[in-house]
Amino acid sequence: MTQQVMKKLKDLGLQREVMEALPYAVVGGAWEGSLTAPLSKDEYMTVLNHVVQAGRQLKVLYLRISTQESTGARFRIVQTNPSAKGQTGDVEAYPVVGAVPPYTAGESAVRDYPMLEAAGSEVLRGSLKDPVHVFEGSIDIQLLGPTPSPATSSYYSVVWWGVEKIPE
Repeated sequence: MTQQVMKKLKDLGLQREVMEALPYAVVGGAWEGSLTAPLSKDEYMTVLNHVVQAGRQLKVLYLRISTQESTGARFRIVQTNPSAKGQTGDVEAYPVVGAVPPYTAGESAVRDYPMLEAAGSEVLRGSLKDPVHVFEGSIDIQLLGPTPSPATSSYYSVVWWGVEKIPE
């Protein structure tokens, strides 16, 4: 007779033991590029966007930002929840399960400001129990100005991956 051993973890939200495994909907994104024109102080460039399907949550388990620029780089992660049906194209993200306000310029839907003070990279790792971030709706990852003027050929990059699942 074959015995199968499954490691279980206590899910604090469900208050029960669950099997330790990644859900099937593993998602991610990557961007690398340089600028042809500098960004001024109040400018930004959206480098990645991800729409979380309606009724699901995105748990970011890995986030890496990097730059070759000697003066560093600033990024912003914004949760841009749709305020009405049909704003996110083919993948519908409305309604949002949680209570985060829809994003408009100047509102407080910013979730993080990853920053590098000099050339290099930063890696943030999480787990299903302790993710780097949890999002709903739609998220934008933006490169913030100011960047060096004139623009240099230095590269900037963002890599992330996580899991999407129905919140329980």
